[in-house]
Amino acid sequence: MKKLKLTKFNVFAMLLIPFVWIYELSVVAPILGSIGAAFPSASTFQLQLIVIIPFFTSIPMSVFAGKLAKRYDKRNIIIFGLLIYGITGMLPFFAQTMNQILFCRLVTGVGVGLVLPLPNAMIAEYFEGTKRQRMLGLATSVANIANVLDSIAVGFILLLGWRYPFLCFSIPLVIMIVAIFGLPKSDPRKKTAVIVEEHISTNGIPKIAWALVAFMAVNWLFFAFNITNMALFMVKEKIGLPWMIGIAICFPGLASILSGAVFPEFYKKTKKYLVSISIASFAVGYVVLFLTHSFATQTIGNLLIGLGSGMLTPYILNLTSQKVEKAHRDAAYGLVTSGIHIGYLIAPFAQLAILTISGNGTPRFLFGFSAAMLIIATIVTLFIAIKNPNQIVVDIEEETSIKV
Repeated sequence: MKKLKLTKFNVFAMLLIPFVWIYELSVVAPILGSIGAAFPSASTFQLQLIVIIPFFTSIPMSVFAGKLAKRYDKRNIIIFGLLIYGITGMLPFFAQTMNQILFCRLVTGVGVGLVLPLPNAMIAEYFEGTKRQRMLGLATSVANIANVLDSIAVGFILLLGWRYPFLCFSIPLVIMIVAIFGLPKSDPRKKTAVIVEEHISTNGIPKIAWALVAFMAVNWLFFAFNITNMALFMVKEKIGLPWMIGIAICFPGLASILSGAVFPEFYKKTKKYLVSISIASFAVGYVVLFLTHSFATQTIGNLLIGLGSGMLTPYILNLTSQKVEKAHRDAAYGLVTSGIHIGYLIAPFAQLAILTISGNGTPRFLFGFSAAMLIIATIVTLFIAIKNPNQIVVDIEEETSIKV
């Protein structure tokens, strides 16, 4: 662990990067209707591709970024990624065809992938114990703050036309400037890594990282079911007024902000039961949505979903830092954080599979199905916690040697 005294500006810059984790999703998703009106010949599939096509490049680039971090300064990789992110994100403003929009969005995923895993890797490098948990929790909160603010701001900017929300991608360029002056250097551990790798029996990324990326993807898959279906649910079920849809979509993110911020304290109190409690909150939230017929109870369901998902993300990230050797940690973070986008990417396909099997494609049925799956997951993790607590408990007694 590096013995470096970080300034408050260093920490601020480090925590600012997660602002763009799901930025490319939250800016574009609300404007699909307007893009569809501007390009009436575009198919529904093309419109859906506008949202998910960056994930086709961001997922492999997240893994590649972890490997690049073994050779190059993480700070420089983040800055380069933000540059690509911002420039290509704004280019659809000038697009004249649907294919031009899709191409720009595909390249934007390259920048997203380079940026996605490295803030967590830097946090794991500079912090330990409770401070690491708090930083990972705050990183998750920052990502959800961005999601909430974007959903609100884009709604107003959209009044100017569908092109103007793409100018919001100037924000990654602003964050890039902060990163240039604020991010600490993070040189790769060349000699140390070689020595350590010679004594590690596993080849490549350890198996635990693959399990954690699956855990992360499933978490965000169920979260995506809520975000991507809430507007349709409210319209079909005649819940609330149209202007309430944006507010409803914000509530899971608001709850995730809170749960990410209090993650270390909550984990200390719940310890081996944190996973079960978080999934149970997730499940109860979907039960409420399945039964609700009012905006008030729907809001409670959304808050419970946000609390559950928001607690699981920093837990998974912290577990990665604890269970993966330092020599493989950068690559592991690249893989595990790609699970965020994997979850969003597979959500529409999973929903289509549920429709095909059940014959019922309504949001209410999807919420009920999600509740049933999460209840089963709660029971399974609770059984594991009781029988094999060491399998899911992370050491939380470490003290950090880094003074901020």
